[in-house]
Amino acid sequence: MKRKIGLGIFFGLILIISLFYFFSINTLPSSLSIIKGNESTFNINFPFSLHIQKSGRGIGLKINGQVLGQKEFRIKENQLQVKGDKVGSTSLNVRLFGIIPLRTINVNVLPDVKVYPGGQAIGVLLRSKGVMVVGKSFVEGKDGRKYYPAVQSGIEVGDTILKINGIEVYDKVKLASLIQKMAPGGKLTLEIKKKDGRIKKIPVNPVKNKQGKYMIGLYVDDGVAGVGTLTFFDPKSGEYGALGHVITETNSQVKIDIRQGKIIEARISGINTGKRGLPGEKLGTFFQTKQILGEIRKNTQYGIYGKLNRLPENPYFNEPIPVLPASQVQEGQAKIYTVIKGGKIEEFDVSIDRVYHQSHPGAKGMIIRITDPQLKKATGGIIQGMSGSPIVQNNKLVGAITHVFVNDPTRGYGVFAEWMVLQTGLYDKARAVQ
Repeated sequence: MKRKIGLGIFFGLILIISLFYFFSINTLPSSLSIIKGNESTFNINFPFSLHIQKSGRGIGLKINGQVLGQKEFRIKENQLQVKGDKVGSTSLNVRLFGIIPLRTINVNVLPDVKVYPGGQAIGVLLRSKGVMVVGKSFVEGKDGRKYYPAVQSGIEVGDTILKINGIEVYDKVKLASLIQKMAPGGKLTLEIKKKDGRIKKIPVNPVKNKQGKYMIGLYVDDGVAGVGTLTFFDPKSGEYGALGHVITETNSQVKIDIRQGKIIEARISGINTGKRGLPGEKLGTFFQTKQILGEIRKNTQYGIYGKLNRLPENPYFNEPIPVLPASQVQEGQAKIYTVIKGGKIEEFDVSIDRVYHQSHPGAKGMIIRITDPQLKKATGGIIQGMSGSPIVQNNKLVGAITHVFVNDPTRGYGVFAEWMVLQTGLYDKARAVQ
């Protein structure tokens, strides 16, 4: 009987320790980014002794106000405060009783990069590297029969035509011209970039249609144009980030490789209000030859990037503000900046309803909810063209709006500002001078 009671107590203790472990250790991140000179605090409601030791050399850190050397540090408080006074990275090993491994925390101390939030409406013009295949068709030959030369050769929607018979193709006009010029000589060899990135040479037999023109049975395009929002810019270098998501070809959803691109000042002339099941959009106007803000150099999962020709203004910020690391973003109230009429930037209330802890860059880092009555009345919530609208919390740039929930236009996703700024190289430049 005593043995059974003893076993019951033993397993009860194991269960209690396991529960404390589960709930407490999950408050500790597997990766942590902090700004140089700042600290990050975590609550640890753990009844047993936790020990921390730095793995390898790495940078020096302060744990609960004390410098952490190579020796093990025992956490006596119910809080863990991590502070980095030097830019760099290291790892922390957390152990129970100094013996049982619990978690490894990868710590990255970032330079204090400050940028101006955007909010300006921009026109986005992209020209693709090669000609994109956006649809397939038949060719009605001179004999009245239907032919499918491109389909039979294995060309698919989402592929990109780079060359014909070794000659580079820059746009769809050039493509059509080369087909007419070279087709009388027989079979064409197209150099194709497939959707998965492979480069293939594909032979195609062009067909002469009833009008006497040679065709290969494809719908093609060589660029896109649209309206979005500038997220941030660096006042010193002119480097900027916008949109917060990748630009893809509409039909295939394949990322567009940039040959050239530019962003242009835009004006919002109207709003199609978002409804459940039907996303809204900003109606914008811009002129390709005027008010060019800058060039586009990169089209990534986290937005478009390049350099500004001139610096725009945001009336809400007289000075650049810090970029908050992803691991520091908190759920709660925040502000966004965007244009809903003309070219005037306005400030609106939002709520960060959920934060996803990401140890590596990811496109969907948080869930945003529009709470501002004025914005909900004007737009119905998050709409197309609002992508890239900066999210600011406690006077720090935390991210940008990227996507809307189709079934609830007041809610959508946001990307962390840290991942966007990482694309510009601003962190690397700041490290070089520190």
